[in-house]
This record gives sequence, structure tokens and C-alpha cells, in this order.
Amino acid sequence: MLPRFCRCLNSVRNFLNMKLSYRLSEIAKHISYCANVADIGTDHGHLPVYLAQMNPNRHIIASDISEKSLKAAYKSASKYSVTESIEFVVAPGLEGISRSDVDTIVISGLGGETIVSILTDMPWTKSENIKLILQPQSKIAVLCRFLYDNFYTIKKAISVRDRDKTYNILVICKDR
Repeated sequence: MLPRFCRCLNSVRNFLNMKLSYRLSEIAKHISYCANVADIGTDHGHLPVYLAQMNPNRHIIASDISEKSLKAAYKSASKYSVTESIEFVVAPGLEGISRSDVDTIVISGLGGETIVSILTDMPWTKSENIKLILQPQSKIAVLCRFLYDNFYTIKKAISVRDRDKTYNILVICKDR
């Protein structure tokens, strides 16, 4: 009887805590506890769910251009009972998100050129008080050139290995 009870207890424990991939765990390490966060291209919504579990009082926006992806993110949030802590936005890039909503922007899993386009369309991302955590899937050189040309400073560049693939994560802030 005890082993079955322990298995049930472990199932409940797993249900209550979102497990992040190594890549997303590394991104989460660079988000401060009280940060107001927008996860652009949220897809399944694992990062916003995890952040809401860690601090349900922060403002978290899960945004995706795909309504189907946003429904998956909402489903993840619902499974972990954090839908009230996350604002869900169907929009391309940072449309529908204002400067006053966030101090940290995560854009992961998109191509470097797409990230450049998103940042170009929203000049308020150049504010000194905005932290960008970028994880391009491709065209990292294009993204780095854009950041250099626009006077951003890469504070940290991290390479992580997750599921036999290497990911580059850039923590960015604007130079004064």
C-alpha cells in the first residue's frame, strides 16, 4: 500500500510544478523574481506557467501570433491553475503590449531576422529599463549585428545543450 501512495504523491507533486526544458530553465534563471515579463512567441506557455508558479503576483504576458499556440498555452496554465496570473495575447511580436506592462521581454524559439523585426517595430524596447532575453533559432549573426548597430549591450551570452541541440541565449540591455 505504501508504494502506491508514494507513486500517487509523486504524481501530485509533478502536477503542481511545471518542469522546464534545460533551455527554458536557463532562460528563467535570468528573470528576476519580481520582473513583469512578456514571453513573445510563447507557444506551449511553459515559461509563463513556471514564472506564475514562482511568483503569482508578478505581471506575466504570454503572447503568440498563433491562436492555436495561445490555446495550448492557456491549457498549460489551466492544468497548473495559474490562468489568473497570466495575460494571454494573440498578436504578432510585441503588438498589444505597452512599455508600461513589462520590464523583461523573452523572445525564444524564433529566427534572428524575426527577432530583429519585432524589436525594430517597437522602438520602446530600446529603453534603459528593459531587459531582453533572446534565444534565436537561426541567424544569430544577423541579430548580433542589429544589436551592435543599435547600441545594445550583450551582458551575457550562454550556450546550452538541450536534447542534442545547442541553443544560444543572449541577455541584453541598452547602453546608456
